Amino acid sequence: MIPHPQQISSTSPQEPPLARRSCSWAAMALGLSLLSACGGGGGGGSTPSASSSVLLTAGAVTGFGSVVVDGTEIEDAQAKVLRENADGSLSSDLVQLGQRVRVKHDERGQASQITVDAALIGVVSAIDSTAGTLRVAAQNVSINSSSALGPVTVFGGGYADLSNVSTGDLVEIHGTPVYSTNNASYSVQATRIAKAPAAGAKLQISGKISGYASTAGGASFTLNGLTVQVSASSALRPAGSTLADGLQVTAFSSSTLNASTLTASHIRVDRNQDSANVGAKAQLSGVATGYDATANTLVLGNTLIKLAGATVTDLKGKQSTVQNGAYVLVGGSVNSDGSVTAGTVKVRTADTTADLAQVLLIGPVTDFVDAGSFVVRGVPVDASNISWATACPGVSAAADVLVKVQALQQAATNVVKAQSLSCTPTVTTQVIRSQEGAASAVDLTAKTFTLTLNNSARTVQWNEATSFLGLVAPGSTDTVGGKSVYVDGYLSGNTLVARVVRLDDDSAQAPKVDGERFRKPRSGLAPQGAWTEYRKKAKEATTGQ
Repeated sequence: MIPHPQQISSTSPQEPPLARRSCSWAAMALGLSLLSACGGGGGGGSTPSASSSVLLTAGAVTGFGSVVVDGTEIEDAQAKVLRENADGSLSSDLVQLGQRVRVKHDERGQASQITVDAALIGVVSAIDSTAGTLRVAAQNVSINSSSALGPVTVFGGGYADLSNVSTGDLVEIHGTPVYSTNNASYSVQATRIAKAPAAGAKLQISGKISGYASTAGGASFTLNGLTVQVSASSALRPAGSTLADGLQVTAFSSSTLNASTLTASHIRVDRNQDSANVGAKAQLSGVATGYDATANTLVLGNTLIKLAGATVTDLKGKQSTVQNGAYVLVGGSVNSDGSVTAGTVKVRTADTTADLAQVLLIGPVTDFVDAGSFVVRGVPVDASNISWATACPGVSAAADVLVKVQALQQAATNVVKAQSLSCTPTVTTQVIRSQEGAASAVDLTAKTFTLTLNNSARTVQWNEATSFLGLVAPGSTDTVGGKSVYVDGYLSGNTLVARVVRLDDDSAQAPKVDGERFRKPRSGLAPQGAWTEYRKKAKEATTGQ
């Protein structure tokens, strides 16, 4: 291995416990799915038994019950939601559909920390609407509209579909990076494309180092066709790491590209450097590449999968085969070199009846328009093909009704299409509810405030796990009182224990949330235009008129 030059700083911010255990996994850095071996209901037949010792889950968010990661529901009521910044620090965030996340949890499936892990952040330089592709930070990004190929691409952060994306936009891409040996670079099959906030990382890219060379005061190398410049001020972690050709890294920059050159502010080495990972039970998902029938191996991102002795089936348990380009879920154990010895391989097919091909939503109905148009856990639901009277006998369709919805993602919209609906779900997790209003009577000692809307008031309590978005978390001073806020949380008695408190106004600081266009305004009127526009596009897609 080529030594990292001494002039380059490796005294980056201290690695948090979760990052020490999971950021170093090549599979996790690539946004692959390291699924939980436990969790609440809703995981379907693919969820291993709770007796396994797997304590880390990473993959695409496919629903909310608490949080559902690639079909496995994990209780997240006590979890802190974070994202890694360009300097390696962590800040509060909000989990949304299609994001790739890494979850730290116990054997009961109780999560303590969720880290949002984008595959790519950068400026859009080209869009091909016909091919469904983007060029972002000199990287190729493909939109997936087929459930057989993996989770369908979700648009968010103010985007409804590809037509809303413009060249020059700063975007955040979540998805599965697929490595091509032909051009020695990655492309990303997107699970989510969102407009990125102006504050934060201006560039984030993962790949394999090539052409490494020491320079005066630093180093340079090529990463997916980009030239990366590393200086004495560039942070490297984990501390004591070295850089070399063939090593998988994620490079961050606080500035955009200068031509095809990335000036790194921070580099994370993505490999198994923690012996505690060895022997861990793991499930990984992604697009299979590098399949070698002779060696009986394949590659998921940068992780070598050893298939000898593995059972290969489709999601329904029927015998299947592995091939390049297939979206697969691999269950096995981690070896000392970071490879995974597979015990099971599940191949995703066009069968959308499998749990892992559907979105699961459990929670109260909000923003109710009619029995076929409402929102659950921030996700707009089209239930127009469901008979509410049949699905929920004796229960009137209305806001606050607790429902379980299994739905399919749809191309070119963030509205999911309900396939089944129940008003008597078996709830194995704490039900997350949403409420908006004006904050007042902030008590910094008790960590409470009053939330009032239309003369209805509720006490809200925050704790160490609460994420504040668009707001500074209250500390020695009150930063919430007098603000319009939106709170997601669970009830403890009559008190709403907040998981997320976010600014809810028209300012630039207020975060953009996927289902925002489908929310009712405070006047109580149905959102004019949003559902009408959706119905019109749905009709055009079906009839061509």
